[in-house]
Amino acid sequence: MNHRVTIDGLRILLVAAVLVIASIQLIFLPWLSGEVARDLPAEAFMRWPILGLSIAGLACVQVGLVSMFRLLGLTKAGDVFSSRALRWVDAIIGAALAASLVCAATIVYQSFTVGGPPVWMLLLWCGVLAGIGIALLMVVMRGLLVQATTLRYDMEAVI
Repeated sequence: MNHRVTIDGLRILLVAAVLVIASIQLIFLPWLSGEVARDLPAEAFMRWPILGLSIAGLACVQVGLVSMFRLLGLTKAGDVFSSRALRWVDAIIGAALAASLVCAATIVYQSFTVGGPPVWMLLLWCGVLAGIGIALLMVVMRGLLVQATTLRYDMEAVI
């Protein structure tokens, strides 16, 4: 399979994912929070904080996806070993850490209000750990990118 076809296919999937997440943020989550508030009036006060945290968490995912889209563009152009790529890797690291903070904030908020089902809290803890794990992985990948970029500049100086 052609390298450019693979990159274009991945970019199409990333755009589709961003659009699906945006529709979830704009349509599904507000509707769902309204239904839950209507069905559980005692917990209706939690609608807006939880909705805001949910939208913020999904926005972090979108930032990561857009950053990957840009990195794929640099790869397609043959310019991934540059300082411009480091900015997008840093954005992925920041998005992963921000998503972890959103999950942690949701855990704290629900710990002081209504905890929710145990599976929900388990998923939130998984979100915290996954965000930290992705950020740490990207820090390692960033280090490899810095080394590869340095080696490329050194090789270009020799040639």
